Amino acid sequence: MSDEALLFANNLSYKLPIPSSVTVDRVLKRQYFQNTTYSQNQTAVCTFNTGVDFVDCKNSALVIKVKVNQGPGAGLFYASFGTGSGLNMLKNMRIYHRTGVCYSNVQRINLWSKIQQRYAESSNWFDTVGKIMGYGQTATAISNVLPGDSDTLTVVIPLDKLHPFFDPSGGVFLPAVMASGLRVELDLADIAEALVVDPTTAENPSSYQIDQIYFETMNVTLADSTQASLNTIASKVALEYVYRDLFTSQNTAPSLTNAVNIDINKAVSYADQVFAGIQDTASLNDITTDSFDLDYRPANWWFQLGSNYYPSSVKVDDDRIAYKNALLAFDKLKHTDKESQVGLSDFNVTDGIYAVSLERDTALALSQTPINSSRSLRFEVAFDTPPVDAITTTVFLSYLTSARATLTSARIDI
Repeated sequence: MSDEALLFANNLSYKLPIPSSVTVDRVLKRQYFQNTTYSQNQTAVCTFNTGVDFVDCKNSALVIKVKVNQGPGAGLFYASFGTGSGLNMLKNMRIYHRTGVCYSNVQRINLWSKIQQRYAESSNWFDTVGKIMGYGQTATAISNVLPGDSDTLTVVIPLDKLHPFFDPSGGVFLPAVMASGLRVELDLADIAEALVVDPTTAENPSSYQIDQIYFETMNVTLADSTQASLNTIASKVALEYVYRDLFTSQNTAPSLTNAVNIDINKAVSYADQVFAGIQDTASLNDITTDSFDLDYRPANWWFQLGSNYYPSSVKVDDDRIAYKNALLAFDKLKHTDKESQVGLSDFNVTDGIYAVSLERDTALALSQTPINSSRSLRFEVAFDTPPVDAITTTVFLSYLTSARATLTSARIDI
């Protein structure tokens, strides 16, 4: 070992390191939507105006200022997001390249986000970042009952929590050739789905509106030489941006249904994870009920992929086994340092899902499982006790997607 290496190994190296940053500037900028105000059930549209800057998605956010409108008369109410967050208001989401190529089109992303974050994030995250998103708010988070109460609440949603498109593999920046002119469309949910009110208050609120909405993007300006180098790559072979996309399958069944079978009709090269949540259909239209409460309904269930059965060749028939498989799907058993907000009691009452991981090795990249016409994916569940009310079952499949962007065009490979 050389003297220099020996000194370095013993933390006795006193040389000034060579600067390695290629960033000239990094600043927050606002990307405004087409309108400043929106009402429930409308579509909010934003086109990014980032120019030649790259976007640091992990330090960017969506800011929404929501106002709950009073009903006729006194209109007194207590309202909150229940077990969810400000993402409750965002029912569907679409992302387009400036040429019209669709990067993602996701239904029920509010339900997916609630499940994903509850299992993936720790208690500390919910007490910090989760708070500004609207998680863990009291039932009086939005209220007009007492003096000093506010019928308006501002929620801040980190961009990488809004959609996995903004949380790419390797944590790379969103390149300028994709960010410039990027179009984001958000379908707003009805108030009965988005909010929960205290049924003892005088009157339910009639609607909500968004008084202010914008993206706050962390724009990164690169050195001219670096920008020129990346533009050369983009013009010759394209920049490859890998992210997870989502596919949603939904089924509504009447009361006293014994079993539900859902085909997930999507062909992908790298299927990452699949899980299902079951809601009371009536709760989606009842503002006094939290539609994002997911009771685990005891059942025998599995996912069939071709001739394989997941999580095993024997159907899951116990809530503790189901809970273990949910933790396994989010890689919480192997990485015990990564906490989950969901305990066993939460699993049975508010966060019950039917989940499996389709990765063949969580330690290796690109080890996900392919799905095609000869290896179709199917969810089968037979209830121990048929539900007394109509139910809506939603299955979310996440899979790897590669976006190849040039200076003038984009292509999607799944």
